[in-house]
Amino acid sequence: MSLNFNEQTPLIYQKKIVMGVSRFKGEVDKNQIDNCNVLIAAPLSSDKDNAKGFGVAKVPFGKSDNFNKFLGVTFPCEMELAFVTETNASGKQREVLKDIRLIAPPAKG
Repeated sequence: MSLNFNEQTPLIYQKKIVMGVSRFKGEVDKNQIDNCNVLIAAPLSSDKDNAKGFGVAKVPFGKSDNFNKFLGVTFPCEMELAFVTETNASGKQREVLKDIRLIAPPAKG
């Protein structure tokens, strides 16, 4: 088996509770900003029992036009999210949200 760095690895989706979404497109301090953020319910981590329950993690999701993928969605809701690990030239890695899928409600019958 040989490595092929050009081959796309399939996205793996995880079910998450999405609390909301925000976008911004404009200028701040003479810098152009264009982003979308997804707010995901995440368990609070505490090594010394200083926190319990869930908080909200703000996860970048590309440019502001990704906001449109959430039109018509009622929050909070359960969605399937696909993350990939990216790194920069200095070796710092981060998880990046690459895709979302709405979970269809069960059919009424």
